[in-house]
This record gives sequence, structure tokens and C-alpha cells, in this order.
Amino acid sequence: MARPASRCPGDHDNAAGSLRPSCDGRRAEKFPWRRSQWEVALHDDEPTLELLRRLGERVDRGTTLAVVHEELSAGRVIPAFVAAMIWGYGTTGYGPVRVRWVLTGVRGRASAAAAIRTDLSEKLAHGAQVALDLGPAEGFRRMNNAGKIAYLGGPFFTKWLYFATAVDGIADPNAAPILDAQVAGWLRAKQVVFLPVDKTRDYESYLQLLKDWSQRSGRAPAQVEAGIFHLATGR
Repeated sequence: MARPASRCPGDHDNAAGSLRPSCDGRRAEKFPWRRSQWEVALHDDEPTLELLRRLGERVDRGTTLAVVHEELSAGRVIPAFVAAMIWGYGTTGYGPVRVRWVLTGVRGRASAAAAIRTDLSEKLAHGAQVALDLGPAEGFRRMNNAGKIAYLGGPFFTKWLYFATAVDGIADPNAAPILDAQVAGWLRAKQVVFLPVDKTRDYESYLQLLKDWSQRSGRAPAQVEAGIFHLATGR
């Protein structure tokens, strides 16, 4: 279980006394993404190709959030999801291939020729709507069970839920915080708590931890998550 924590991750100096990152991730720098690889992976979806052409050479959490909501406002769910995944996969290099698996429901080389699933937009939109209407935990439960999408696990559907639910920006108190391997690894390394990333009950425990820290810091839970993510990844 979680141990008592300071007001917020990073609110106190580290051992060297030099690092005091903000808890809302504002110090995170933009990073480059590989446009050509994403264009190859999304070759058969023109709205997404148009989005890829419009994106800047470097992205960060704030610019991605703006793009996701611009696309959702226009009813373009797949491009919105892809924008979230570009940020989510960062500079790993394997994001385009993995996202293609999600979009087609086909794993491996065969995914390149497989059609994008016709039900995917509805499933992504419904998961986000559940999170908006009933809260992050229920959004997680939906996307991890009845609304599960092949090859889209908790570490990445929480990224989708975050960007789709942070309607009023990063300080939105109702935004669904991200729980992925980087965040869970930081919490484990700091001996705060061990949290699997694929169970609703563990996500609920994580939400309570963020709520406790947010009350100490005066920040929204998603701002606390952004601070942890920044400490873990630099993004």
C-alpha cells in the first residue's frame, strides 16, 4: 500500500538538491516524432494522413491535448486517437506498427494490408464517454472489459482516456490520469506502491493515491500524474 508522501512528486529537492520539477509537467520538453513511419502505418486513412501533415515536427503533452480535442470536436475519432498515441509512444520507434495492430485488430505483417476496423471509432468514443460521465475508474473498467480493444492495454488506453477527458486542460479535476509502465515504475522505485497496470482495482488504488497527493499539493490528480510522468521520462 502507499506510504505517506510529500505534497507532490518533485515538490522537494532531490538528493543533489537541484531538481524541482513542477507537478504539472510544464518543464517537459517537446520531442521529435517520425512522420514518415506514421504515414506508412496509416496509409489508408486520409483524415489521419491529413492530421499527420498538420502536426508540428515536435510534440508535447499540451500541443497533443489541443490536437486531440480539435479532432474530437470535428468528429474525427481515429485521428484524435493516433495523435494521443504519437505522444504516448514517444521516441520508441515501434508506435506506428503497434497502433496499426490496434486499428486493424490484426497483429504482425498482415496488419499492413488489413482494413481499419469499422467499430473502432465507436468503441474508443464510448470508452471516453464512460470516463467523462461516470469517472476515470469506470472508463478504465469499460476499456478493460466489455469495451476492450485488441492490442490496446491499460498503459495506452489510459493515455487515450486522459487526452479525451482533459476537456478543460491539464488542470481538469475530472481528467483520467495515465497509468503506464513509466508511472508505475517510478512509484515502485520510490517505494511508494507496487501497481500492476492492467487491473481496474489497481487503477482505483492509483486514483486514490493521486487524490491524496492532489489534496496536499492543491493540484488536480492529472497534474500530479503529469509530474510523475515527467520525473520518469522527461516528457
